Amino acid sequence: MDSHGKILIVDDVTTHLLLLQTILNDEGYGTEITDDPKKVIDVLLETKCQVVLLDIMMPGMDGIQVLESIKTNEKLSHINVIIISAKTDSWSIKNALDSGAFDYITKPINIQDVRNKVKSAMIESIL
Repeated sequence: MDSHGKILIVDDVTTHLLLLQTILNDEGYGTEITDDPKKVIDVLLETKCQVVLLDIMMPGMDGIQVLESIKTNEKLSHINVIIISAKTDSWSIKNALDSGAFDYITKPINIQDVRNKVKSAMIESIL
């Protein structure tokens, strides 16, 4: 199922996880999902995900902290992270990009936007 690559989806809302998983599986990507931001590093070390879709507002650890954990881990720093958040203000977007995010998608999501940005992140990860 992951002929186009593998993506980790991280969100504390199950319906968001399942929606994104369905969109990406339909595009031919393999997916891993977790609702626990504290498990992201372990999942990434165990799987060969090229891209992470990451929510910002989650209990216990926010997406920016998770992003920084990925970017400071030498085994994972090459992985492209796309933030998906209901935060649409310019500071949140700039902060995510400055912290190392590959791109930023606002909720409610636009399905074509998700497809395009994931495809770009995948292409970038291969180069």
